[in-house]
Amino acid sequence: MNISKILSPYGQMKLIDGPNFLEPEIDISIAPRLLKYSIEKSSGTLARIYRPQRTVALTSRDRSTPGYENAMTQAEKLGFQAVMRSPGGRAVAYHEESVVIDLLSHDPDPHRYMDERFKAIGKVFVETFERLGIDSRIGEVPREFCPGKHSVVSGNVKLVGTAQRVMPGGWLVGASIIVRNAAPVREVLSNVYRALELDMNPDTVAALNEFDSSISVDDVLIALNSTLRDHFEVLEVDLSINELTENRESVLV
Repeated sequence: MNISKILSPYGQMKLIDGPNFLEPEIDISIAPRLLKYSIEKSSGTLARIYRPQRTVALTSRDRSTPGYENAMTQAEKLGFQAVMRSPGGRAVAYHEESVVIDLLSHDPDPHRYMDERFKAIGKVFVETFERLGIDSRIGEVPREFCPGKHSVVSGNVKLVGTAQRVMPGGWLVGASIIVRNAAPVREVLSNVYRALELDMNPDTVAALNEFDSSISVDDVLIALNSTLRDHFEVLEVDLSINELTENRESVLV
């Protein structure tokens, strides 16, 4: 598989670092805004890597599930902001010791390589974890959160869940990694899934430092950036929150 042709079909990848620790409602709105921009301007692949605040990101499927309001209440009781995310799947959670990546591009036929995009981004994470000394694979573990055959797993735990949204003219892939301190995420997902009346084993939730206690968020960011540069021609783009949410045109054309 040629990862670069699948995830960056128009050549250069514009990489946005942060901003970090934004309000969850703002964070969750940026990727759809960037996707809309990429479609309107045919600007190719954009990737944003950032560290979030405590967030439970729910989906339209969750909203149609009995217990949705209770799920939001359970998240907020534990200090996690409940928001609606654009990609599909089921609820995910992350916090200040996590890394989130959104990858998106304009595409006249966004449905064509849906499965291949899942596999390609999964391979990016497998290679990233290999740099950190963690053996992983693409697959599914029983009773995992946001279940799917394109999860990145190690043994009986899930390290990365990926979700995808396609719309006329483009696509968006989102993923998150818990680097340290999985306990709060296990607790909040356990309560949220119970409220949604969905079967989920909180023991499938894992942080990378459970494999190597020395792993830091900076280690993961360095490894992920190195993997991306192995596969893509990367152009770093430094944007403020105002530029991300309001005036992107002069920077991203």
